[in-house]
Amino acid sequence: MSENHFDVVLEELTDRAVGRLLKADAFDAPAFDALKDHLRQKAAGLQSEAALSKQISLSLRSAAGAIRSRAEYLPDVRQHLQRAEDFDRMLDLLIAGETRSDRSPGVPLII
Repeated sequence: MSENHFDVVLEELTDRAVGRLLKADAFDAPAFDALKDHLRQKAAGLQSEAALSKQISLSLRSAAGAIRSRAEYLPDVRQHLQRAEDFDRMLDLLIAGETRSDRSPGVPLII
């Protein structure tokens, strides 16, 4: 099964993390960690794909957006703004057909 097919687990993890933050103003760090871990696992199977599913794109964008929007007025969410950057970076790498392990800190990317 392609990583781009609808993923029930991804839907549940996104709702547990993003949905809870948006609906209850409660930041659940383990839920966001589980979401990020699941997306990282999917990323390995997506490197050679020409397209990225809307579900994956939405999950990454909504996670980053929810953190940023709630950080504006919830002090306990402000300390997690780096997580929003992590979700953005993950989407950028997926678009480029790369994963986190493809990049080495301090080493320029040679094309």
